[in-house]
Amino acid sequence: MEPWQKEIIGRMVGEIDDFRAGRLSLGRLVDHARGLFEAADISDIRIRDDFEAAWAPVDAQHELRTESWSRPEWISHSNLEAALTDLRNWASETSSPGSS
Repeated sequence: MEPWQKEIIGRMVGEIDDFRAGRLSLGRLVDHARGLFEAADISDIRIRDDFEAAWAPVDAQHELRTESWSRPEWISHSNLEAALTDLRNWASETSSPGSS
């Protein structure tokens, strides 16, 4: 990955931190993370697959909170926190200077 791509991916960390601080809604976080990833224009299939694996659970947690088919008992704060931690870890590791 190019340095500019790592910088864009690294911005996801701040987005997640903003959500956790109450400065960003979950829906906006989901959209921003997807947008940042697409803006990074990454062609490496492994990195793309890893992003999808980390992003999809956060998106799923958003759907559980917003879709009419969802049930309140399906919503889990601990599952959301675990998904956010996984996405944040992925973004942090992927954007680090030593990653490829």
